[in-house]
Parts: sequence; C-alpha cells; structure tokens
Amino acid sequence: MKSQILFFALLSIALCAQNPLFLNETYTTGLVNIQKSSDIFYWLFESRSNPSTDPLVIWLTGGPGCSSELALFTENGPFSVNDNLTLENNAYSWNNQANLVFVDQPVGTGFSFAGKGELVTNEDEVGEDFYQFILGFLEQNPQFIGRPLFITGESYAGHYIPAIGAELVKQNNPKINLQGLAIGNGLVNREVQDPTYGEYAYKNKLISAFKYYFVVKPALAICSSLTTIKAPMILSNIFCNIGLEAILGSGQTPKFNIYDIRKPCIGSLCYNMTNVDNFLARNDVKSALGVSGRTWQECSNTVHTALTKDQNVNLAQKVAYVLESGIKVLAYSGDQDFICNYMGGIAWTNAMEWTQQKAYQQAQFQDYQVNGQSAGQIKGAGNFQFLRVYQAGHMVPMDQPAVALHLINQFISS
Repeated sequence: MKSQILFFALLSIALCAQNPLFLNETYTTGLVNIQKSSDIFYWLFESRSNPSTDPLVIWLTGGPGCSSELALFTENGPFSVNDNLTLENNAYSWNNQANLVFVDQPVGTGFSFAGKGELVTNEDEVGEDFYQFILGFLEQNPQFIGRPLFITGESYAGHYIPAIGAELVKQNNPKINLQGLAIGNGLVNREVQDPTYGEYAYKNKLISAFKYYFVVKPALAICSSLTTIKAPMILSNIFCNIGLEAILGSGQTPKFNIYDIRKPCIGSLCYNMTNVDNFLARNDVKSALGVSGRTWQECSNTVHTALTKDQNVNLAQKVAYVLESGIKVLAYSGDQDFICNYMGGIAWTNAMEWTQQKAYQQAQFQDYQVNGQSAGQIKGAGNFQFLRVYQAGHMVPMDQPAVALHLINQFISS
C-alpha cells in the first residue's frame, strides 16, 4: 500500500528531461490547475551552473495576453528558432546562473487554458491566480521550496509583476522566498507615462516641433488628465489616440517599429515571429511539451479584451508596497523603445510615493558599465533602482543580450 501511495505521489512531481529537439537543455514543463477548469502552462529550464542551489527566476511577457514563449525564443531563453525550424543555442540565456521559468499567464495565454467565465479582469485576480500557480508549481517541483525567487518580465508585466509581488508579500508563505522584482520597459502608471510619448518622439526627431507643441503635447495632456480622474476610457482614448496618431500615423502599420524606433514595423507585433509560430505548431514539439491537442498563439485577443479596464490602473503603489516590505525592485528600460519609453520609466519611478521617494528623486544617474564599456545609466535609493539601457529597444535581452544577462545576474546575486 505504501509503495502505491509513493508511486502516485511521484506522478504529481514534474520530472526533468533532456531532448535533442531542445538541444539537450535540462527542462521540465507542466500545467497547474487554476480556479475550476483553467490552467497555466510553464516551461522550466535548469540552471547551466548549479541547478540545486541557484535561484529561481520567473519570466512573464506582457500584452496583456502575450505568451512568454515569445521571449523564450527571441530574447532570454536557451535557444532561438532557425528558418529550417531547428534550434540554435543562446549563449546569453538567463538560465546560465539561474533556474529559469517561462510562464503563460493569465489563463488563456499561450498554451494555457481559460475555462468559461474564468478570464481575469483586473490585477487583483492576476495576483491571486499567480499565487495559486506558485503553490502548484512548488508541489510539482518541491526542490524549489524556499529557494530565492525573482519575478521578472517586460511591457504589460509592469502591471502583472507589481500585483503578483504584492500578493506574495501579503500571503507571506514560508515556502515562497521572494527576493526581488525586475520590470523591463514596463507599463506601470499610464497617467504619467502617456505624456512622455510626445516628448520622446520630439527628442528623437520622430515629429516636428509644430506637431509636438500644437497637437501631440496638448492632446496627451488631456489624455493624462482624464486618466487621472478615472474618466470613461472611451473618452480618454479619444485624446490619447489623437496624440498617438499624430506620431505613428493613422494606418494599421505605424510609421516605425514602436518597440524599436531604429527599425520598420513588420507584422502584427512589428517583428516576424513566423519561425516561432511554426515551431510551436509542430506535433512532435507539442508532444514533448505535454500540450498535445492545444494550439499556441502569440497573443490572445480574448485575454487582452478581458483586461481592457485594467490598462489605466496605476500599479506603482503596489511596487511601493513591495519595496516597503524589504523586497528589492529593479526597473530597466531600453532607450530605443517608444511604446514604454525610458522617459516614461523615469516619470513613473519619480512619481511613486514611498518612504524614500525624495532620496530617489534627488539621486543622480551614474554610468553603468558592462565588460568595461558604458552600457547605460543607473540611479536608485534604498532597495530600488532604475536603469536606462543604451541602444536597446522594448526587448532589452534581444537587442543587448550581454548587458541583459549581466543585469539579471547582478540583480539575483547582490
């Protein structure tokens, strides 16, 4: 009887595997049940250094509704996809010194499934679902109970990460050893970030002085004011769109890549993700991942629509709550990104109210060096830092992989 109990217990524990299909990286995948019938998919890669002691780093892509496999294959994962749908090793993968987990959340994102009526509509629900995910993940991977944990991500994860961090702090579960949050080019507080679109566009010669002062600046100022007073989004969006269209144009394809102003916009995400789409559509790949019968998509419109009203919510106070608990936070921004530009990053971090707000506002930027080269500017106070990364767009690990690996390794080891 005891042997039968042990056998069934082992079935619920995720087992690490190696597969030539995935270049023999040691990995685990799994589905964690959330709510009644929903689940969240994850893909864990063991550290290439010391998997039994290295920290656990979780990555969340934004959207809302975009799959974290996008980052896995194009940014900070162990490999990228070639044109012939084979994989190529990434020497700058974030699992070089960490156990790295890519999570498809909220429910309904990527390979995850959302049951009827179970889509999240606000960040409190995001945090609650993710807490349940962490508990299920630790049940399947008990070796990580109590291991130092860092939650990272980019873009709309500027909403997800503060909410998740705040929920984990509130729960204070001894199994979960949260040590830090890292937010890349995050949308945290639209009220102060939206007006910087005009300033950023003008500074980078994307619009003329006339268009900036007489169209973009006043339109975005009204947009920000309406967001502040929580006016109906249908009203605030009128002025937000006037300002943005004056910069981007009125067609479906913007005048430039909104994630990297140095490049043209190609495809719905301004990048060609066809190789990733085709690779994750392969039956042998889905079988190896344990998701046979499911269809992967880059971004879910359904998930995005469910969170429509959430987009104007200010998440900075949840960042402050996490900071006041003693958890460290890093916000970093590639300076070639338009849509979540570094000026907006400076704006929301300066506006955030916390006990060291004044010290942070008065702090001066210092040169940030990687391998003896100037790679950005950094400033901070207490357990909070903001880093501007030079010559990187929205996806810092894609554009500056060595810098991105350095910043995350420094963050998780300091």
